Amino acid sequence: MQDINNFNCPNCNSTNFINKTTIGKKNTNGPYKNVYSEIQCSECFMDIPSNLSENIEKINLDKCRKLWNDVYKPAHTLEAAKCSKCFRYYWDIEKYLFESNIPTKDIFYQVYSPKKGVGSLVCKICDPSAFK
Repeated sequence: MQDINNFNCPNCNSTNFINKTTIGKKNTNGPYKNVYSEIQCSECFMDIPSNLSENIEKINLDKCRKLWNDVYKPAHTLEAAKCSKCFRYYWDIEKYLFESNIPTKDIFYQVYSPKKGVGSLVCKICDPSAFK
């Protein structure tokens, strides 16, 4: 975990992050259409758009928190990966595994469901033996 200047998580107010990733142009509409990178917070493990968490002047922090909670977080939650057994989101799984000193490289595996026509995700907490 690194501490950088100018990072502030609008979800939990942490100034520490794990990494920054480029997300490309997968979103063509909605609040994420102009987001090109996200920073994963080391406290809440949430992936936060860099435009809401990086190089934000202190005077604008409350605006960014409100925008995160009212606009971005609901959209993020709709698309976020979660376990089909325990219904935890990826950030809750990663935080639990980190706090339990369990490696977090792979946190899900996918099981195909013919009834749904898609795969369901199962997390490392629900089925730890599948990750050995």
